[in-house]
Amino acid sequence: MPQAERIVWIDAARGICVLAVVLMHTTLSAYLGYLQPGTSTGFWSWFIDAMTPFRMPGLAMLSGLLLARRIRTGWSDSAVRVSIASSYWLYAVWLLVFALFAGLIGSHVWTGPVGVGEGLRLDAYLNQLVLPRTILWYVFALAVWSALLATLHRVDPGLVLVTLTILSICSHYVPVADDNDQYRNLLRYAVFFAIGVYGSPWLRERVHAGHAPFAVAALAVYLGAGGIIAQGDPHVGAVLSVPRDAAAAVLLLLLMSVLCRVRAIGAVLGWVGRRTLPIYVLHGLLLETLAFAPHWGAVIDRAGVRSVAPLLVTAAIAILSIVVYELVMRTPARAVFELPRSVRALLR
Repeated sequence: MPQAERIVWIDAARGICVLAVVLMHTTLSAYLGYLQPGTSTGFWSWFIDAMTPFRMPGLAMLSGLLLARRIRTGWSDSAVRVSIASSYWLYAVWLLVFALFAGLIGSHVWTGPVGVGEGLRLDAYLNQLVLPRTILWYVFALAVWSALLATLHRVDPGLVLVTLTILSICSHYVPVADDNDQYRNLLRYAVFFAIGVYGSPWLRERVHAGHAPFAVAALAVYLGAGGIIAQGDPHVGAVLSVPRDAAAAVLLLLLMSVLCRVRAIGAVLGWVGRRTLPIYVLHGLLLETLAFAPHWGAVIDRAGVRSVAPLLVTAAIAILSIVVYELVMRTPARAVFELPRSVRALLR
């Protein structure tokens, strides 16, 4: 099958992962009372918990799959330099937008770590250029992970994977000041990014072919490790989280490769998956904005759809994010979504 067709399930899976992130934050917003305390969140709270092994491990593995060829060539490839600089540029720009929003408009939860109604906190902004504390951490992580593996491109992949697995386990014991300290996630999910980078050809081939023994093995690892983790020992859970989450990510890829055989599903989810950047960086701001909108929950209540409110809000945020992106990309302000051409040319 042509390469262009094989990428459909990758884009679709990436779209599902990012939408799952938005759904999680939407549900948490409602659950914490920042949006509409009366919104029904019972099922969705359970669902976002169940998606934990799939959501970020899957997104990290997919990112590794997409960046594998560049990273494996090391820093000598200009595409690597541009990719890393682009990720960090986007992080710095959108962190500044978060800080301005929190300082000038206000904050409920998603922009809080860069200032809550106190004006622009320059110190918080500068600190987070090194240690992320907002939901933008994943954009930062892409730059860090890519730079790390590009630097280690001559090191045995097995050694790198073992080291990152140990770091992932140890991340569960890293002390943090509060739940906003996101640098633990950089340690926890780096191994899944590396699996995507080093296993790219092998994973693509088996997932695309729907390799049955591969699927059965992944399911067995997921159920086995998950069953043991469910017994509740946190130390055992820390150790087994890596194989469980890696297997969950693989199962997600396998499922999406099957679903995308239905052309309509592949077309829609693939289209969303190619526009995950604006959805990811904008959804926190849109949730914050929604919290300031008076009586928004009453509209949903009158429509009689409270039980699916998180899903509806997630869909609305995704659509609005893409609309904003398409409009902005037609103006000079497109620099907020892409590395300036002058910098790109310099890196090449």
